[in-house]
Formats: sequence, structure tokens, C-alpha cells
Amino acid sequence: MIVSAAVKFILDDYCGTEVCIPVHRHKDGMLICERLLGYKLYCLAEGFLTDADEFLDRAAAAEHAYECGQLDWLGEEDKESVMISECLMSEDLW
Repeated sequence: MIVSAAVKFILDDYCGTEVCIPVHRHKDGMLICERLLGYKLYCLAEGFLTDADEFLDRAAAAEHAYECGQLDWLGEEDKESVMISECLMSEDLW
């Protein structure tokens, strides 16, 4: 089950350390790093975290959410659109 949106970054100030930040919306992760922490960063991927704390990119997360029934509340056309585009958005889940 998808439990959170997440953004994976490389923190330039810390020898290329890779971090994954769980967020409500993807843009929140960028704002946290840039404005609150003041780090120069490089975004690797936008995705989602599962209840097993596994990071999935948008395509893998779309399939996972579909298999878990998390997209069942969407109309069939919207659900098909998510699966065809292989691009899950946080708005599709909450």
C-alpha cells in the first residue's frame, strides 16, 4: 500500500549523500530542502513510499496502487488514464 509521496535527492553539500523525504505533495520535498535546510540538491526521482518503506518511482507506484485497490475510488476512465500514463500523482491517492 502507498502511504506517502516521496522525493529522492542527492545532497551536494554532503558528498553526494542520497536521501528520500516522505511528503504530502512532491513539491513539498523540494521546498523543505531548499528553504528550511538550505541545501543545494539534485532531484533524482519523484515517487512514493510503501507501507514496507520501499521507494517506488511514479510508474511502479501506479501499478502498486492499482494492485492494492487504492485507485478503486477513481472512475474507470481516470483509473485507466493513470495506468496508461504510468504516472501516479499524489492527487490520485488523497
